[in-house]
Amino acid sequence: MCTFAPFFMDLTMLSTTIQKRWWNTRFLLLFGLSVVNLLFMHGQMAMTVEYEYPFKVDAILSNVFSCLIDATFFFLLSMLLTRGRVKGSLLLTFVLTALLSFCNVLYSRFFGHYLPNLAFLQVGNLYDNDVMGSALTGFRWQDLFYILWAVLFGWLYKRYNKVELKTQWLKAMGWLWGAMVASVLAFIIVLGLFHDHNFETSFIRFSPIRVQYTQAPNNMLYRSGFLRRALVCYDDFTQKELELDESQKKAIRQEYTDYSQRTTTATVKGTKNLIFVIVESYLAETSDLVVDGKEITPFMNRLKRDSAVYYNGHVRPNITIGESSDGQLIYMAGLLPMKSEITVNIAKDKRLIGLPELLKQAGRMKQTQIIVPTSPTFWEQDKMNERYGIDTMYSKFDCPKELHGNEDLNDEQVFELAVREQAKASHPFFSLVVTMSMHNPYNKCVEHGFTVSDKSYTAEFLNYLVDCHYTDLQIEKYINELKRQGLYDNSVIVITADHHAHAVHLGMAESRVKKDLPLYIINGGIDKRQAWTGFCNQLDVYTTLLDMYGVRSDWRGLGHTLLNGNYKDYPLDRLYMLSDWIIRSNYFGGQ
Repeated sequence: MCTFAPFFMDLTMLSTTIQKRWWNTRFLLLFGLSVVNLLFMHGQMAMTVEYEYPFKVDAILSNVFSCLIDATFFFLLSMLLTRGRVKGSLLLTFVLTALLSFCNVLYSRFFGHYLPNLAFLQVGNLYDNDVMGSALTGFRWQDLFYILWAVLFGWLYKRYNKVELKTQWLKAMGWLWGAMVASVLAFIIVLGLFHDHNFETSFIRFSPIRVQYTQAPNNMLYRSGFLRRALVCYDDFTQKELELDESQKKAIRQEYTDYSQRTTTATVKGTKNLIFVIVESYLAETSDLVVDGKEITPFMNRLKRDSAVYYNGHVRPNITIGESSDGQLIYMAGLLPMKSEITVNIAKDKRLIGLPELLKQAGRMKQTQIIVPTSPTFWEQDKMNERYGIDTMYSKFDCPKELHGNEDLNDEQVFELAVREQAKASHPFFSLVVTMSMHNPYNKCVEHGFTVSDKSYTAEFLNYLVDCHYTDLQIEKYINELKRQGLYDNSVIVITADHHAHAVHLGMAESRVKKDLPLYIINGGIDKRQAWTGFCNQLDVYTTLLDMYGVRSDWRGLGHTLLNGNYKDYPLDRLYMLSDWIIRSNYFGGQ
């Protein structure tokens, strides 16, 4: 027996070694499933999100590196929360990465971006029926991945009986990081031999430059991951104001004090009200569109041919991740929204120079108001009104509840509320009217007896066209009521869109949907033969209205006036950066 004792001892040692390695293998498998949660998210985002610039050769490896960093951070955080219990930490890590992945994928299908840092501040808006409905229509067959992946994790996890690994998990992490670093170094050598490598956007840098993140948030998050974004952009969480240096202040002032493209000759004579109608998701291509022999927007088609109406169907949308709230900011403040954050999260506490405020200061308006179809706090509307200089807000709470229940107001109800309140306003007044009925999802439409069935269009696009026809009817009723009350001839009426309808929500390819927005200015005294009717920006509307009313304030927005027939286009990227500086630094509040 003594002869066989060493043999059995060797077998026992081998069995113990295999068992320990199997524990390591299972640890790596379970941890790897969490990493794949993040990799799957970025893969889905790549099919949905509009990245600011094309990927370079190192982008994919950079992304893998970032996913490993993020997953490791979640694991170490879970170890802290579970007091060092490895098995529980692996479960918590998987849950956290799966939630982060799923929330980003779902958010991107509605907003076209990764979740921004301060998205949690707007969680309350998810309870809005339109937002919730739009999010629910975002589900895709590939989302079954999360269920199948969770089942696989559960199957492996159930067989992972070792609760405490002592130093084993440290060894496993060491092997993991060692292999990763070796791969990175090898890749750098290959890049050095075969490519001109730009180290400024490389994965070997621990964090992106702040300016790169604010101007290209989707690309930088893809490369850097969530942890490194949070470390670089920690001042988003603390709401710390940006401190501008003298060169930044000089660049801002040089831009907005150049009035050569911002001022012509006032066209609004005497005292006239300004009624500004922002239509939800309004595409210019619906103008003059005929489907099944029916005009989609017959009233607006007649309106644009009216000699008293300026029409431009080539307005490019300038919104970013804030969607409708961005549209309001552009029109009311003459600024571009932030690219890396929902702008109202930051701007609600900053000093802005609003269009209503300037019109009042110039003596062109006595009273300012807004009519919205939602609650007063939706997307920080109540706080942003103060920033714009709007005195009074009327919301769905000012409409009898038995007419709408808990729903937002439809366009008919919004315009009826507008008619009622505008009739009581002191002249001249500024009135901003916001509509909602053309909001996605487009898996249904507003039933009002109008139908189209052209099979060359998707069902979602046909529903959208039906909604457009409904809103066209409500605008016609509203304009007729203004005429009946004697307000029409004594008012400048602006009708435009908050943003375009996204192709993905219409079930259409990007190439089939033009993003251009329509702009109607009624009774503005504009000579259409001399005004600009070519491609322009949402940003130009603010400057144009100040120019029309002859408001010669120091600040006239960052856009150009459309009254100038020699309109010159401008680099939007630079103006996005200047706007970001203005908002983050509270530039106007510091003067």
